[in-house]
Formats: sequence, C-alpha cells, structure tokens
Amino acid sequence: MMSRWVLLLLVFLTGGNVAASEADPLAAVSFLAGQWRGVDGERVTEEHYMRSAAGTMPGMHRTYRPGRPPQTEFIRIEFMDGKIVYRAFPEGQSPADFPLVAQGPGLAVFANPAHDFPQKITYRLEGDGLTCTIEGPDKQGRTRQAQWRWQRVGAAP
Repeated sequence: MMSRWVLLLLVFLTGGNVAASEADPLAAVSFLAGQWRGVDGERVTEEHYMRSAAGTMPGMHRTYRPGRPPQTEFIRIEFMDGKIVYRAFPEGQSPADFPLVAQGPGLAVFANPAHDFPQKITYRLEGDGLTCTIEGPDKQGRTRQAQWRWQRVGAAP
C-alpha cells in the first residue's frame, strides 16, 4: 500500500512524466524529436520529428538548393510487433522498413540488410547537434556512405 502512495506522489510531483516515459514504447528514440537544420554551401537539409504519441513519431526530411526542386521524404518511426521500426517513404519509391538494431543514450541504429540503399541508418546526438549517416552497397557492390549534420532549430510539436 505504501508503494502505491509513493508512486502516486511521484506522478503528482512530476506532472505525470514518470508514468508517461515508462509507457512510451519509443522512449529510446525520443531524442530525435525536434526540428533540425544543416547548411552545406547552397544545400540546406532539414529533418523534423514530432514527439511520440500512440506509438508513432511522424517525421520528414527535406533537401533544397537554389534552382532545383526540393527533395522530400516522409518518415514514420513506430512501435510495431514489439519493436521500433523506422519506416521511410522516399519520393517516388515504395516504403522501406528499418528495425532498430542498436541503441544507447543519443544513439539509434536502424538496419535492413535486404534493402538496396541504404541498408543502415545511424542517428547520433552530439550536444545540440544531430548527425545522420546512411550506408550500404552501391550498384557495383562497393560501400557507399552519406552523412548530414544538423543543429536543433526548434522544439518538437
């Protein structure tokens, strides 16, 4: 009986955050929530992730530069069949699923070895910056890699 009162007191004092974080199946990737932006010369890249709710974190990636149409990709990180899955919806392509294969504080690694490119997506939080690295084989079977570095420019909706 005493432990129930202690739990209720903790929930009251923290505004419910203790109970909410324990119940959030996407807590391991919650560090991605927010608005991220990087500039490399004239190329601007952005990723935006909403906070987790109901086992899903909607997001999007956008790359744009002067004189070219923007490239967009919608993303949905969700809890499916007992695991966290990064579901990418690249423009003009079929969706691809990448299950979470490694995690740690500020680290999320998603992989799908059966996918063409990329096969691995790694997010790493470094201070107020976020790095995303994608990698996998190119059409000749050589390992190809791309990387983006963003700074937080806003909170998650």
